[in-house]
Amino acid sequence: MFSSKGWRIAFILLGILLVASVTTLIGLNRHVTLIIDGQSTPLHTYALTVGDLLAQQNIPRAEEDLLQPEVDTWLREGMVITIQHAVPVHIYADGTLHDLFTAERLPASLLAAAGITLLPDDQLFSEGALILADVPFSKSVRSITLQVDRSLSFTLREDSQVQELGSVLPALGQALWKNGVVIQTADALNPAATTPLTEGLDANLQRAKSLTIRTSGGEITTLTAAQTVGEALAEAGLALQGLDYSNPSAEQPIPADRSLRLVHVQEEVIIENTPLAFETAYEADPDLELDNQSILQTGEYGLNARRVRVRYEDGQEVSRQVEGEWVARQPKPRIVGYGTKVVKHTLNTPDGSIEYYRALTMWATSYSPASVGGGTTTASGKTLRKGLVAVNHYYIPFGTMMYVPGYGYAEAADTGNLGPRWIDLGYSDDDYEAWHQNVTVYFLWPPPATILWIYP
Repeated sequence: MFSSKGWRIAFILLGILLVASVTTLIGLNRHVTLIIDGQSTPLHTYALTVGDLLAQQNIPRAEEDLLQPEVDTWLREGMVITIQHAVPVHIYADGTLHDLFTAERLPASLLAAAGITLLPDDQLFSEGALILADVPFSKSVRSITLQVDRSLSFTLREDSQVQELGSVLPALGQALWKNGVVIQTADALNPAATTPLTEGLDANLQRAKSLTIRTSGGEITTLTAAQTVGEALAEAGLALQGLDYSNPSAEQPIPADRSLRLVHVQEEVIIENTPLAFETAYEADPDLELDNQSILQTGEYGLNARRVRVRYEDGQEVSRQVEGEWVARQPKPRIVGYGTKVVKHTLNTPDGSIEYYRALTMWATSYSPASVGGGTTTASGKTLRKGLVAVNHYYIPFGTMMYVPGYGYAEAADTGNLGPRWIDLGYSDDDYEAWHQNVTVYFLWPPPATILWIYP
């Protein structure tokens, strides 16, 4: 049996133990900040290490995730713990698809990790948009897709100069323009400017030069790349007729002084030609997918001809008479086929898998009640909020369901002074986000009973 003194000692010891326990618990309570993919969360925790904290918060972690500080680091008051989750990365370059799983967000580092070198004239795209290799993706991105478009090398020969050029543009004329080579209308380019650009293409450019043609009516100055007198006269609309002759003769090269004479003898007949424009017709093509077009028939200009007889006496004109006018060639209409085949497509998005029948590139802006004078009622009668968008009602009826990457599901519920490829994303004042960019808008399945086959 304890004496009263013994009991007092026991109670004192017990109190000391309780105070020590409470002090220990208070000392273990720490205030830390957890940042996951750029999202910050303040926490109170009794965990001892970073690993203990992640376990308490049930936060899974892959081996490729970036964690700072290390998992076995002891927690301290005010410590900041960051986790950058690894995401799938798909890189298409040089005909090969490279797949990565990494926490890296810088395009240049992703290319290096895949063993891909980006050359000075190459271009880098993500989701169809041109991007810079030294600008990182958002920390919250779920996946990354990159495409490397390689520059094609080609040769341009101009007089005695040879240039080795490069471009990613599809046609020879575009590539020359991008490289600062301006082609004038009268210049002779071989092959033509519309020729697809291929690796090693050899192009020749003959610059047009000034040419003076002396006629009985005065001097004509023109630009031409023609090599012979006859070709130059034809380009200038002065092809030799009847007994006309030139000095030098038509088959001779253009003289060094870039001057020639056209002589009219007694009487000449001039054939004046004017083009007749062709029309463009559209025909539905049930085998062609919606929003695609094909040329079913190439249009051809017609030709209107007029014969004019000019009479000279002693070298002086005394009469001019139109002897006849006719259609030398009827124009042939251009027929364009437009697709009427509606196909269901599937796309994985951050909001889940969607099914759509049409995808259009549109200019996206945004608005809220505050930006339109405080009004909250849309043209369809619904209250403006996120998920309701304004469109050109003539092309997109109210109730049309769409999906906009970065915005989410959208219903056409409002209108305004908008073009056919302009979508105004609705928000409330509390969650407003500013938009000024091109986006791909997906029109969700099922399609309406009536479809606008040709979208402007």
